[in-house]
Amino acid sequence: MKLSVIIPAYKEAARIPSTAARLTAQLDAAFAEGEYEIIFVNDGSPDNTASVMAETEGGSVRCVGYPDNRGKGAAVRFGMAAAKGDIRIFTDCDLAYGTEAVTELYEALKESGADLMIASRAKHKKGYEGYSFFRRLLSRGYYFVLRIVTGLHVSDSQSGLKGFRAAAAERIFPLCTVNGFAFDLEVLLLADKMGFVTAEMPATVQDNAPTKIKLSDPFRMLADMYKIKKRVRKLDLSATRPADTDSKNDTQKDSMDENGAKEEK
Repeated sequence: MKLSVIIPAYKEAARIPSTAARLTAQLDAAFAEGEYEIIFVNDGSPDNTASVMAETEGGSVRCVGYPDNRGKGAAVRFGMAAAKGDIRIFTDCDLAYGTEAVTELYEALKESGADLMIASRAKHKKGYEGYSFFRRLLSRGYYFVLRIVTGLHVSDSQSGLKGFRAAAAERIFPLCTVNGFAFDLEVLLLADKMGFVTAEMPATVQDNAPTKIKLSDPFRMLADMYKIKKRVRKLDLSATRPADTDSKNDTQKDSMDENGAKEEK
């Protein structure tokens, strides 16, 4: 299978049918039958998300999940464990970057020599169009501090659209522990420590939802940076070396969490 698209879902009953229809239409035009899958992950939604998923499932759409709410990071990990694609992309249920960006990210990663691909708003001249001055200022400040604290040189670590070659995903995500919004940073720090190559492509957000950022959030994000960096730095990753696991030629598949393929309806 060429592509898996993982979509974490928490209280997304109203969006799931249209998201599945829009993304299926886009991917049907780019792939043959059986070459892709869309995986919705129910992150313990208390509403009728599970029943809507059950009605939506079929064809290239699969639905998995668990009964307790754990957070977006946990949902993405669960979906990655269930995925079968050579390239695995996660995006949000609102398809904020649009459907074309999903296939563009797939092609960009496939044609590059990278192991990870980030859809970066900072790389696009209109990437932050529609964002408030406060949100732009906070974003620039966050990435300035990110480089200083972690040493990562990426322009959009919090992008909601990222892609991974299977070999990278199968080594990175089982080591992740962060369930909240900072899970992206943990993923990128682990990838960097393992020697995986991260690239970025320009992208814009088509559905720019109002920010929910609070004034206290920057301090919490800074604390999360230090905690994640400290934990990743202490990990012994000597058994995982890029020389042993060239993401373009690797045929070895590590065993994944079998629970990832179980349905929660």
